[in-house]
Amino acid sequence: MKLLTLTSVVLMGLIINNAIRRSNARSRKAHDEFWDRERESYRAPERSTEDLDFIRVPENLPIHISTDDPQIKEYQETLENLTKKDIINLSGISNTDIRMSYGKNNMEELSKADQRYIVLCRNLNNLSAAYLEHEHRAEAEELLAYALSIGCDISTCWNNLGRCYLLREDRDSLHKLLSRAEALSDETVSKKEIVSGLKQLSDLMDVVI
Repeated sequence: MKLLTLTSVVLMGLIINNAIRRSNARSRKAHDEFWDRERESYRAPERSTEDLDFIRVPENLPIHISTDDPQIKEYQETLENLTKKDIINLSGISNTDIRMSYGKNNMEELSKADQRYIVLCRNLNNLSAAYLEHEHRAEAEELLAYALSIGCDISTCWNNLGRCYLLREDRDSLHKLLSRAEALSDETVSKKEIVSGLKQLSDLMDVVI
């Protein structure tokens, strides 16, 4: 019995050691492949970026409402400046992939354009929230709808748009917005918060109306 137990222990140890070696080999291979591709990306030829889906901020967005609020003015000025800039959403795309596709010389400008996308979404979110506080509901709704159309995943944007629909008793639009939220990729970090907030608004809509 003791011999059988010892044999089992030795066999288990061999199996575990073999599994560890294979895991380490896969890790080393993945590590080497990553750095090989990283080095290759710096040698990739420069290509035109014309095929990329750059975002152009519409000049007719309601960002010129007269106000004495310095914070609102700051949001408005930032958005006004962005109407003249190249903007792109590169979330989910690694720097290595960008260099491989468009060359390292385009990397800096594309990174700046990607940062502008983040600034754009934040300011659309902030300005629309300020508009709601000052009873500019229609203008806030237009900003929020645009934010979602360019892929903004800030939960406040989604939930404030749902709030706009609730305030004007538009059940159909709110339910459609909830369906859009539920169809978001599971990789969207804020998906759970967005869906939860819109469900609460939808439930409130069904109770009140």
